[in-house]
Amino acid sequence: MNRLEKQEQIDFLKGVFQDTESLVLSNVEGLNAAEITSLRRSLHEAGVGFKVIKNKLARIAAKETPVSALFDDFVNSTALAWSTKDAVAPAKVLVKFQENIEKFELKAGYNAGKRLGLDDLKALASLPSLDELRAQLLGSISAVPAKLLAQINAPAAHVIGVVNAKVEKEKE
Repeated sequence: MNRLEKQEQIDFLKGVFQDTESLVLSNVEGLNAAEITSLRRSLHEAGVGFKVIKNKLARIAAKETPVSALFDDFVNSTALAWSTKDAVAPAKVLVKFQENIEKFELKAGYNAGKRLGLDDLKALASLPSLDELRAQLLGSISAVPAKLLAQINAPAAHVIGVVNAKVEKEKE
């Protein structure tokens, strides 16, 4: 890799480190091509970027960014998974992948200005995704007017029930 390619790689990593909502470092050493392809496909479907990186270039890029907390984690074979939109997606996909393939190793993560250890990554992965949170919020918001409307209609429905019962009684 020549100097220009290295500088392009550093600039790319700086951009990722500056714009990322969340990122996870993993070790892909020992995975075969089919497993890596499966991992890439899962990450792509979740809208998560993925790249195997050179540790030395990552350390250089991390020095001037908030991700410098991960400086010591750039060792051995390192793959970077990141998302600029959903903070939970990288951890969710990688933790699920690790459950299926034991030789896949998670190193550390970064979210909200802090370094995340393995337990933190698993806790982050257990959180609902952004879309799930939006659905829950909309469900909560729409439940209030529905309950209010039911309360408003209840007396009228009760009156109609009484009138119908009276009519039925008179028919007999």
